[in-house]
Amino acid sequence: MPESRLLSPHVELHNPRGRAPILLLCDHAGKEVPEGLALLGISEEALCRHIGWDIGAAAVTYRLSRLLDAPALLDHVSRLVIDPNRRPYSPTSIPAVSDGCAVPGNQHLPAGEVRRRIRRHFLPYHRAIARTIAGFRRRGIVPALVSIHSFTPRFAGEDRPWQIGVLWRGDRRLSAPVLDFLRRRPGLVVGDNQPYSGFRDFGYTIEFHAQRTRLPHIMFELRQDEVADEAGAERFAGILAAALEEPLANPDLYRLFEGDSPVGMSGRPGWRHANRLSPLG
Repeated sequence: MPESRLLSPHVELHNPRGRAPILLLCDHAGKEVPEGLALLGISEEALCRHIGWDIGAAAVTYRLSRLLDAPALLDHVSRLVIDPNRRPYSPTSIPAVSDGCAVPGNQHLPAGEVRRRIRRHFLPYHRAIARTIAGFRRRGIVPALVSIHSFTPRFAGEDRPWQIGVLWRGDRRLSAPVLDFLRRRPGLVVGDNQPYSGFRDFGYTIEFHAQRTRLPHIMFELRQDEVADEAGAERFAGILAAALEEPLANPDLYRLFEGDSPVGMSGRPGWRHANRLSPLG
């Protein structure tokens, strides 16, 4: 079993000795509230829903890390404390309401508390990603980033039929062959930029660490009822590993993207800017 180490109290580096030129990312791996539930003012039951974390995403990430022999970074702080996949100071970074659930502890926050959450619970994960990528680059490697998320089977009164969604925008070096492989698999319902679109909302982590820097990348969304137990997580990790095998084996993948890859972040502060706004203490 691959080892794990904590890079900060809630950021985990799994399989640090993984030999593949790949970095797996799991933004919403856990539902930890380091200061206790009183910080948020919600119940344990509400925290355990999809609003608190990406159900099944960590289990798939661990298994995929083993199958690909790749390191993985996982953030275990609940997305309700601060969402690592949202730009700091944006309306959804610290949500006052999430899928109809009011979060009293996130309402009318003073600026100092926002800065504290950025400093303690946002920056450590993104620094870990940046440093891990820098470690690859110092060894002359352009790594591929693979991001794992999960989504609810039903949202806003509508069923979501997709079992796997593949998100992309601009750089299709991974998404095109992966989609082609998944569509040929019998009985699998695959979403091309569904249930979320990479053109509309790729998420902060991939935009900042992969698109902005032109690293090869892909984001997977897995339906939560498919990966909520160990058997489902094992099955879908195997499916993702099989879909990624051929494109990841292509040495031409590990180069900076030279095409048009708009990141949609023009004029927006990144985590480094957030760091300057909130000095470490």
